[in-house]
Formats: sequence, C-alpha cells, structure tokens
Amino acid sequence: MSLKYLSSFSIFTFFMILVLLGLGTWQLQRKAEKEALLHTIHQQKSKPLQNVDSLKTFDPFTPLYADGHFLPKKTIYLQSKVHHGKNGVYVFDIFQTQKGLFLLVQRGWSKKEITPSPSEGIRLEGIIRTPSPPTYFQPANAAPFYFWIDLQALSHDLNVPLLPFYLVATHSYDAKILPTPPLPPLSNHHLQYAVTWYFLAFTLLIMLFWNRKLFFKKENK
Repeated sequence: MSLKYLSSFSIFTFFMILVLLGLGTWQLQRKAEKEALLHTIHQQKSKPLQNVDSLKTFDPFTPLYADGHFLPKKTIYLQSKVHHGKNGVYVFDIFQTQKGLFLLVQRGWSKKEITPSPSEGIRLEGIIRTPSPPTYFQPANAAPFYFWIDLQALSHDLNVPLLPFYLVATHSYDAKILPTPPLPPLSNHHLQYAVTWYFLAFTLLIMLFWNRKLFFKKENK
C-alpha cells in the first residue's frame, strides 16, 4: 500500500463518514418533526366536532361536520389507489353546506368508478385534511383523471369555489365505497435509522484508523 493510496482512501473514507453523520443527524431532525406532527394530530383529534359553516379558522386534522347535500355530476376520482392489495380509486364529491359553502369530500375507496352520489340532505363527519404537494413521480392531472388534489385547479375544472381544505369522511353513504382512514399510518422509526447511520460512520472510522495503523506499522519495519 503506497502513501498516495492511503491518502486517497483516507479522504474518501472521511468524506463517507461525514455523509453518514449527516444522514444520521437528518434522521434525528425527521424524528423530532414526526413527534411534533403526532402531537398535533393527537391534540386536534381530541377536539369536539366543529360545524364547517361556523368555522372561522381551520387546522389540519380537526374533526368537522357539515349539513347539506352533494352536488350532482361533480364526482372526481383519484386514480391508482390500493386498498388491501386491490387497485381502485378514491371517490371525491362536492358537498354544498346549508350556508352555501362548497367542500370537497373524500368519501372512500372503490374498486371501480361510481358516478351516483346521494341526492338527499345528509350530515357528514370527518377530519380536515390539506392537500400534499405532488411527488416527482406522480403524473400530471388531466380531467377526468386525477392523481393528486389541487383545490385551485379543481375549483376551476368543476366551476365551484372550493374551501381551502377537504374532508375525509367517516361514512361514504354507499356500500360500494369503503371509507378510508382519515389519517395515514404514521410510524416513527427515525431513531433506528439514525442509529444505523451513526453505526456505519463509526465502523468506517475504525476502518480508517486500522488501515493507517497497519500502513505506518509496515513503514517502520
């Protein structure tokens, strides 16, 4: 092993150690963010149901109810949604409240597109959600095929002024539409990931010192 090789190996290993330490620190930051989110969700879920017509401000994950009716021929479908291993769609409808507000409602999952929605007056209950931005791999929306929620674009496509949030309903009012959990499963394994990255960094550090020790030991002979 030459000194040049040892120097190159040391620089590369030191760089990888910094990368692994950075990944470990990032996972600890993600852990803190996830804990804060879980705390917020727990706080919001414990609040009493609020009427959308009397809502002045809103927070995600707040329990909500609305009295009114679904608008006919305003159904949209979020494509490529899997439920228990089966591919299908999320069914969304526009709900008009008693005060004339327009609320986008996620009614649930269906294995095929279903057009009719209840025409009678009903009370909806659910959890407030705000749309997440699309990921890099999600296709672009092009009516009537939607892959992610864009409330502003939907307001334009459906010609209704939608509220700046949507409701994940606890009841679909259709036996063929299965209600979806209002909240996604939130696991918090970031501490384990951080420990893994730090352990790998420590292992590389040991390897670096061991190689340098062997090199200089041979050089001194």
